[in-house]
Amino acid sequence: MSQIERIVFINRTIEEEGGVRTAQIATTYQISRRQVLRDIDYLRSNLEAPITYDAAKRWYTYTKEFTLFSNSNERILVLNAIYRSLARSQGIMSTLTDMLSEGLDSGVEKGYRSLSEKIMFITPVQDWPDYDIFNQVCSAMKSELRMTMHYKNARSELSVRHIEPLRLVNYSGRWYLLAFDLKHKQLRTFHLSRIISIVPIQGDRIQKRFGEEELDAFITSGYGIFMGKEVTYVTFRVYGWAKETLATQTWHKEQQLRTVKEGDAEALEVTLPAADLHEILSSLLAFGAAAKPISPPEFVQLYRDSLSDMQKNLEIPLM
Repeated sequence: MSQIERIVFINRTIEEEGGVRTAQIATTYQISRRQVLRDIDYLRSNLEAPITYDAAKRWYTYTKEFTLFSNSNERILVLNAIYRSLARSQGIMSTLTDMLSEGLDSGVEKGYRSLSEKIMFITPVQDWPDYDIFNQVCSAMKSELRMTMHYKNARSELSVRHIEPLRLVNYSGRWYLLAFDLKHKQLRTFHLSRIISIVPIQGDRIQKRFGEEELDAFITSGYGIFMGKEVTYVTFRVYGWAKETLATQTWHKEQQLRTVKEGDAEALEVTLPAADLHEILSSLLAFGAAAKPISPPEFVQLYRDSLSDMQKNLEIPLM
């Protein structure tokens, strides 16, 4: 029986009942009173819980409001659902993955474990990497070696790049390589599935150009996978069903939402940073007539040009 499960039980019991008795914990988990006291000391010393013994009620309680893990059971169940779904879709459910899944379940209280198979995670897009390429990149990052890469971009143009691999990032089910492009002297993002081949350059080591925090900031700078330090704040509005859909979604940690009046109707106005206007454009177009761009002017024009191009496509006779 894992200590984290007992810690979660102690915390939840105090939250729901006001306190918990050592005998209650010992009986539930069939452990000694000494082990219970070690768990309580762990809460106090390691997790800084304001837990104390109330002699009048003969139980342990909190002296002030304290949150250990908000909705811990539910959060672990969601995490396990994501893990099991990804493992199954890759066809790698095995004794090892079952053990890892059970390890996650061990942090959930007994009463919640039966729900594990009732919670599912399904994502419509999964762009699984070529694991030979994935392995090469991981090995080069571990050894801090530069790499030579043959790459085909979205327009099917082939190029040879010399790069310093820095991060592997999964965004919306697709894998990307964040690397420093030695020719262009800047950070670039490469779609892993478009890498034709990639090999380390033995003896040619990565130069320490960026700190970990700087890379984190670069990755999370704007909406989408096309990252960069320079971002443009984009504003758009959505209506009707799109308004209800977006109200519960987070597109970026810095997004701002507000309800605005347009005549007798209400719209949800969204403002967020974007490093590439084309990427946010494609997401907005998915809402069709239920959305429109507001600013900046170049984004509005890009939206209009896209609609014009789509209209021209409709005018092409079908064969």
